[in-house]
Amino acid sequence: MTSYDLVPYGGWSYAFTHPDVLATVARLRGLATAPVETCRVLEIGCAAGYNLIPMAFSLPNAELVGIDASSRQIDEGREIAAHLDVPNVEMLHQDLTDWDGSLGQFDYIIAHGIYSWVPSPVRDALLVLCRSALAPKGVAYISYNTYPGWHMMESMRRMMLYHIREIAEPAQRAAAAKELIGFLVQATGAASYRLSSYPAAYEQLLNGYYHGILNMPERADSLFLHDELEVVNDPCYFHEFLAHAEQHELAYVADAEFSTGLPSGLTDETSANLLALAQTNGKSGDSGQYLDFVVNRTFRRSLLCHKEVALTPAIEMDVLDTLYFSAHAQGLLAEGADPEAASVEFVSGDGAKLLSDHPVTIVGMTCLKSIWPARATLNQLLEMAYTELMETNPHLRAELYAALTGADPERQREDRWLLASNLLQAYCTSGELVSLHSHAGSYTAEVAPRPLASPWARWEAGKRTTVTDLRLRRVALTPHCHYLLPLLDGTRTADDLCHLIAADDSERGSIWRQPPVSASDDPQVELPVVPLSEQVVETLAQIANSGLLVA
Repeated sequence: MTSYDLVPYGGWSYAFTHPDVLATVARLRGLATAPVETCRVLEIGCAAGYNLIPMAFSLPNAELVGIDASSRQIDEGREIAAHLDVPNVEMLHQDLTDWDGSLGQFDYIIAHGIYSWVPSPVRDALLVLCRSALAPKGVAYISYNTYPGWHMMESMRRMMLYHIREIAEPAQRAAAAKELIGFLVQATGAASYRLSSYPAAYEQLLNGYYHGILNMPERADSLFLHDELEVVNDPCYFHEFLAHAEQHELAYVADAEFSTGLPSGLTDETSANLLALAQTNGKSGDSGQYLDFVVNRTFRRSLLCHKEVALTPAIEMDVLDTLYFSAHAQGLLAEGADPEAASVEFVSGDGAKLLSDHPVTIVGMTCLKSIWPARATLNQLLEMAYTELMETNPHLRAELYAALTGADPERQREDRWLLASNLLQAYCTSGELVSLHSHAGSYTAEVAPRPLASPWARWEAGKRTTVTDLRLRRVALTPHCHYLLPLLDGTRTADDLCHLIAADDSERGSIWRQPPVSASDDPQVELPVVPLSEQVVETLAQIANSGLLVA
């Protein structure tokens, strides 16, 4: 019996493990991966399928296999898959060290949360499996804890393990470990400074961990027990991981979160100095290692391929013709300003920014936001931008039409190149600013007459306040969305939903009969209740905007 049989790992999905992400990043490095729509995927350590099953719904024509050493978790995953009628997922009770190759080769292999949490011989077995089971142009995803950042985390882990050394029961271990960190947070302060080494840094570390990670909303004790308090937790430096992969004839492609492998958030001077340091020894991966030193990285999601694959050292612009783009960034432009003569700054949820004075880029980013979460190719986006510019700038219609139709190939070529360059720059800054994709996706921004939401999200809504969208990202639901989502099985119209809500006199259904919250400071101001039909339409639009509706 494994520790995961005793305490199953909390069920979560991981957006950066999606084959769409792996294929996109690989293509940027010149690796022509298998189409994700019909690919074969292997997840090692799939637990109860909370990552693999929603992935299967987003890729209905793909074949997905999961293995896990915990029979309890595999049994749970099989029950869920059977309940949701997922035909393209197979989950097997199998230890990775028992791999015999009978399942064939896979286009994408996922090993999230394995490498750092197993003994050295098992880490070797993991890379042996990746080498033997990976298709010739396949990509493997491996996540792991890294130094130097984990040196700080390790100090807290060791203190907690010392404190709970005599406690066996998992829930008691978790409670006692949290209690220790809470005590240390309370104890550090001005009174302890005279005795402390680096007191301000220590106090900040404890507070950041206690308030920012340990007590994160919806973070289950199972995650805490396995992530921080598991018997084995063996971080490594990036260069050590690269050397280990090389021993097993695997090559580093990039990190799944592509922008984090680039010095895009650093100043020009810092980036130049980092590059100079990396070139001192001239070894592959040195720039990534020095970047980890700069940012104090604690975690990586690295992609590997066969060493025989020829990767491109820099991104070739032609590859963007094979990809799709999506964006939800907010453009900051004065009301009534003309995009033809203004600069606009687009800001994503994580604070990343793209500043552009190129009209086609400005309108193109606005068009992507308007069709979110749908995606567009570069050609589609260029056409949308030209069409929008012709409507808003009648005096430029003739020259824009000439560029659109190819009658002015030079203007079209220049606009297309600038649009592609700006989108790539944004992606390299943050995937939250602009995302690149290898396929169109299986979700829609349009609300059908009988809307159909992801079966996984509908099932998950009965258990949590957040659900997994079709990109494997977490979505926080409003009370109205949480109520409506499970009902969107493709059989009900908006009128049907209104009838169901009108007949619901429960406390849960009362949210539809409450007036909206007033924006006024005057508590006496009462707003009228919005008609039910309007509330339903608005809620459906919010659900569609969250990437939860199936095309």
